[in-house]
Amino acid sequence: MIRLKRKALCIAVSSTVAMLGIQGQAQAQESDTAVLEEVTVLGSRIKRKDFVSNAPVATLGSDQIELTGTVNTESLLNTLPQAVPGFDRSSNNPGDGTATVDLRGLGAQRTLVLVNGTRATPTGSNGVVDINTIPTALIESVEVLTGGASAVYGSDALAGVVNFNLKDDFEGVEIGTSYETTEQGDADIFNLDITVGGNFADGRGNMALNFSYTDREEVFQSSRGFARTSLGDGTDANGNLILEPSGSSGVPATSIFAAGLEDFSSNTGVIFGQDGSVRPFVDSGASNDLFNFAPANFLQLPQERYQATALGHFDINEKTTAYGRLMFTSSSVPAQLAPTPAFVTSTFTLDGNPFITPEAQQVLSDAIGDTVTTGEGDAAVTDLVDSDGDGIADTATALVRRRLLEVGPRFSDDDFTSYQFQFGFRGDLAASWTYDAYVSQGVVRNSNTQLGNINSDRFQQALLLDLENDPTGGTCANPSTNGASSACAPVNIFGEGNISQAGADFIQTAVSSTSEYEQTIYAANFAGDLFELPGGTAGASFGIEHIANDFNFAPSQDLAAGTIVGFNGAPPVSGSFRVDSIFAEALLPVARDLPGAKSIDLELAFRSSDYTTIGEVSSYKIAGSWAPTDEVRFRAGFNTAVRAPNVLELFAPQGEGFPGATDPCAAEGNPTGAVSEICQATGVPANVVGSAALNLPAGQVRTLSGGNPDLKEEEADTFTIGAVFTPTAIDGLTVSVDYFDIEIEDAIANFGGGGANVLNTCFDPTDPAGGAGSAFCNVINRRADGTIDFVSITSQNVAEITLKGVDILADYNFDLLGGLARVAYLGTYTEENDTVPFEGGDTIECAGKFGNICGEPVPEYKHRMTFGWTGDKLNAQLVWRFIGSVDDDDDGTDFAVESIDEESYFDFSASYQVSDNYSINFGIDNLLDTDPTLLGDNQEQANTFPATYDVFGRTFYLAAKASF
Repeated sequence: MIRLKRKALCIAVSSTVAMLGIQGQAQAQESDTAVLEEVTVLGSRIKRKDFVSNAPVATLGSDQIELTGTVNTESLLNTLPQAVPGFDRSSNNPGDGTATVDLRGLGAQRTLVLVNGTRATPTGSNGVVDINTIPTALIESVEVLTGGASAVYGSDALAGVVNFNLKDDFEGVEIGTSYETTEQGDADIFNLDITVGGNFADGRGNMALNFSYTDREEVFQSSRGFARTSLGDGTDANGNLILEPSGSSGVPATSIFAAGLEDFSSNTGVIFGQDGSVRPFVDSGASNDLFNFAPANFLQLPQERYQATALGHFDINEKTTAYGRLMFTSSSVPAQLAPTPAFVTSTFTLDGNPFITPEAQQVLSDAIGDTVTTGEGDAAVTDLVDSDGDGIADTATALVRRRLLEVGPRFSDDDFTSYQFQFGFRGDLAASWTYDAYVSQGVVRNSNTQLGNINSDRFQQALLLDLENDPTGGTCANPSTNGASSACAPVNIFGEGNISQAGADFIQTAVSSTSEYEQTIYAANFAGDLFELPGGTAGASFGIEHIANDFNFAPSQDLAAGTIVGFNGAPPVSGSFRVDSIFAEALLPVARDLPGAKSIDLELAFRSSDYTTIGEVSSYKIAGSWAPTDEVRFRAGFNTAVRAPNVLELFAPQGEGFPGATDPCAAEGNPTGAVSEICQATGVPANVVGSAALNLPAGQVRTLSGGNPDLKEEEADTFTIGAVFTPTAIDGLTVSVDYFDIEIEDAIANFGGGGANVLNTCFDPTDPAGGAGSAFCNVINRRADGTIDFVSITSQNVAEITLKGVDILADYNFDLLGGLARVAYLGTYTEENDTVPFEGGDTIECAGKFGNICGEPVPEYKHRMTFGWTGDKLNAQLVWRFIGSVDDDDDGTDFAVESIDEESYFDFSASYQVSDNYSINFGIDNLLDTDPTLLGDNQEQANTFPATYDVFGRTFYLAAKASF
């Protein structure tokens, strides 16, 4: 029987970085005189020989990256139960072309990303790292430490740390290629990697170069039956909530909703025929007038990525090593949405308009015709503005809803170019002390271009006609170019397909923007032995660090002014801050090999940082472990952590957002009598309360949010306690159980917890924080017809976040069928995930929830379990990903789908070593071809949450590698 070294094939689990621990044990068995190399463990800078960590660390090895066919690392990280999916390949709307990691669902801005233990350069003003910039082929392992780590690594590490360890001392040539496609023959991903490396100067130095190319093809929602039609909530003949075809009231034929139309249309809405006539708008049922915006949207974002990476080190002498790293990435990630829905309050020519039938002119004049009021008080008289006295107003004003098919789909192309270099020296000092000093600089540039937007001013200009000189409607009342390349051309929005090419050319506008994030770091760290304790030699580490962050976002004129309709307006943003830090750690082995105390260790850390924005802050760590025997080890840790506000939170002017929400005053909100009273008291006309005229376009509310230069730091307390079991009676088994408790105070959040929660609180008659005149109602801005224009929210230190739960990790290795079998389990039970959006506010409970308030599903339980087998040439594994059930988070609204059942996904993969130089890898993801649960008004996109639930179906991948 072949005897195999026990290698970590999956998630390393134990009190240590178990992948290294198992290898180390195997090596020690080969030679009684083997000496374990000192290494650092994530969460500390002190080197140690026992690989032991006082906090749970999950590790994904390079074998997992290869076996699972991983091209973009976020796809693998998102399978870990400690992670809630951030932006990924399915993030079309919302999304920004990046890939992010979000530990514990606390926000990507609270997860610190490291490369070889040092900070990666952020991508945008929110300080979040695009992990697309990290070369997948050079990743040796990915370590995930959850819980506060600010005392060791500084700001941003409230939720935890993700560290990408890159391969060192690479020798030879390695060429790898992979191809992935679904059972339906789409969602193709091609990847090519070439790595070349070798030693030089008699082994004193090593240099490695890697070149990588990735091509990911687009997939439209129209390619999947469950995503082809936008779904919403409706009712059947018995009044029961059901899912039905839905969409947007912004339609290609144009619709208008107004209270004055109630005698013509029961829901106060009309839609135009191609001849300019009007009829009642059908807003529900299997056959309705809503626009299905789904087919044109990307389900998988296309990507083309080029990467080049150079790594090297050189031993100058026995005590000094120079090292360096240079990473370059060019990544293009477009996004596509359905053509622009123009929801614009506009005044248009009515009387005599050749684009509108006389009958329709009369209906609109009676409902929305422009008037003039003369006199005051009881003597006031309101009359139509009717210059020819024919009973039809000259003009009308309303919120027109037009889907601009003639302008084409909305297309946003993000081109990212990033580089980060690091150069430093490390080596030995006197006695046992070592040093590591480096400088790092990174720059990420983004160039964004957008097509499919229109200019709102020109749109309104093109609706007013010069009928006196041109009764055919071919001339604008104001013929100026107004920033366009040609004179004004009228747009006939009254009927589908009626806008001329000249009109479309006049109103459309192409916008662009550039941004640049630059980060410079100078750091030095010293580590070594202090003195002897009963348990061994005390170790220490201390150092200094300077970080400079600069960001600038420069939009084109229309984008900056917010005069575009289509994508969101974005004003210019620029800002910078500096931080100087000192930090220190100590590892104290209190006892060894005593009765009832095989080992007792204490770990201390402290950091003091001085920011140019918020001043001086500090954080500390106290952790310890007690092993009464070789079979059990107890550990606990308490961390204080801080997060300084980022550039976006500090300096951003007001910009637009469109989160999912429901207007409680609309038909979709089904207002009660008490709610109706609040609606009317806050400016909603009584005759439209509860009508479809107020329904939010596409179930989204427009929000305006911006920065706040007076923000201070977030503060968090993190407590963990657990135990690690390695029973000698079961050789190869390791189990750890850890309880975590994270409490964040002064969390930076939009006022009121975001647009959806502001609406719910304002119109909740039982909530003392809501009601007419409250701070929540005062930030809701409505138009004269009662529809919501925008909700104003700004960043404030107002929220409190509490997260509690248990992580369970298990790893079991045993001999089977001439090889080594392995079962690895990583599970998380979330007991509490609560947010108090402001002082005195109601607690938002998100454990086991999903929806418009909590966002991405946060199941109470989820796990990743791997069954693997390794033989002489064959590796095979089956992964079981389990996602627990979740319920909708909005107790005040009934949805057609109030819960999503538990879901299991199974992924199979195998690799075969054909010869010493060649290997192949094959895999199938979503083996059972499981479709997602369909949602309506409480979905994110594609009728589901596509980052959590698989939307691509059974997927195959094949990879090959040649090594020389």
